[in-house]
Amino acid sequence: MPNVQRVHLDKALTNISIGYKNESYIADQIFKPVGVAKQSDKYYVYGMESFRLHNDLRSPGTEANEIDWTFSNDQYFTEGHALRTAIPDEVELNADEVFNLEADGTSLIMDGILQNKEYDAANTLLNPANYAPELQLTLGTNGTLKWSDPNSDPRLDIVKAKSAMHKKAGIRPNTLIISESVLNVLLMHPKLAAMVQYVQTPVLSIEQLKTLLGVQNILVGSAMFSTSNLGQVQPGSIEPLGYIWGNSAVLAYIAPTAGKKTVSIGYSFNWSKAGQGTVQTRKWYEVGRKATVIETEYFYAHKMISQVAGFLFADAVVPFA
Repeated sequence: MPNVQRVHLDKALTNISIGYKNESYIADQIFKPVGVAKQSDKYYVYGMESFRLHNDLRSPGTEANEIDWTFSNDQYFTEGHALRTAIPDEVELNADEVFNLEADGTSLIMDGILQNKEYDAANTLLNPANYAPELQLTLGTNGTLKWSDPNSDPRLDIVKAKSAMHKKAGIRPNTLIISESVLNVLLMHPKLAAMVQYVQTPVLSIEQLKTLLGVQNILVGSAMFSTSNLGQVQPGSIEPLGYIWGNSAVLAYIAPTAGKKTVSIGYSFNWSKAGQGTVQTRKWYEVGRKATVIETEYFYAHKMISQVAGFLFADAVVPFA
């Protein structure tokens, strides 16, 4: 028979899970979390009535022309993401007092879940299928230059992208999303550096990039992942790492808060299973293994809400070696 803790959420460990943050993760800054009551549901996608010219002339004795909103449906499904770790009795009994093995184990599995969450967010945001055809460009093709080419002009490319977004849906982007590789190239770009050559700072900063590129925010994805084949990894070996956010860039509009009839590039739908919170941690003891097992589960779904709230610069740079 399972221990009673098998079916009981551990509130103390859940609080550790919720409080755990890794500064290198930017998924929640792009896909703003939206709490939902059901694991799967539909939401409305409104039309573009605000841009239409309607006949508003009314002759004496007649009724005004009636207009209405049009909308379609889209849906989300929040999948469960869970990991667990085991603390053998021998480890717990021999651990020094300075260690809190249950808290450390909870942080370990939560970081694993957040690592995958970041990876999923990047794959969703950098997928060309999620953008209107006019709002994506693979740099280095069709006569364009990658930003790592000193003859390129990132500022002009971004101005053109802003114009394309505004013409498409009246949206003015407020955020540039880049990886560490793209950031390093932009900080050293000769044309951008030339614009501030008389400033005392010898090296460009992110704040200066915001001004030069005309964006309110720059989000830098610096989280990394192992590119090794897990089946071939030797314990203790140094594994090759790559940036989760790759070599692309996205110019986007991210709404400060989620709301009805509020455009944003995307949201993260978070389901509170059984009303117990979006992140839940359980703990139980397994007699056969002689170990305490800790498991954390997180239900979420990254969803691109609009195909016109972002511009994708695919393969924007050749990273520095």
